[in-house]
Amino acid sequence: MTENGKTLTTGEFSEMTGIAVSTITNMLRKGFLRGEKRGGKWAIEPEEIKNPAVLARKSRADAPGDLGPIFDTPAAAGQTYDVKTFARMTYLTEKGVRRWIAAGRLSGCIDAGGNTMVDAANLERSELKHLIRS
Repeated sequence: MTENGKTLTTGEFSEMTGIAVSTITNMLRKGFLRGEKRGGKWAIEPEEIKNPAVLARKSRADAPGDLGPIFDTPAAAGQTYDVKTFARMTYLTEKGVRRWIAAGRLSGCIDAGGNTMVDAANLERSELKHLIRS
């Protein structure tokens, strides 16, 4: 953890990000956020606010407490594209791709480098065929 020892509780982290405490706890347990237990309470590095999982979550203001579709698929499960490449393949903008992932309209994952990746299988879905550039 930090050298100066300053860490955030789940409550403080929640106030700073707007993400529910229960969601933060789930993200910590599942390894999407780095933190450690101290005296039965989570201690989270302040730098974790910049974590891609947090940034994706912050855009889902009305989202339920689960982690949502963006975290369902492991990066190694199949072909994936980065957001920029997927946007070039479709009529969506990069911002649109991120919003659709956050809303669960596209499936994707966060790779080991912290990049948002979009499943190639999305291109095969009939309800999305009209978005593919020819």
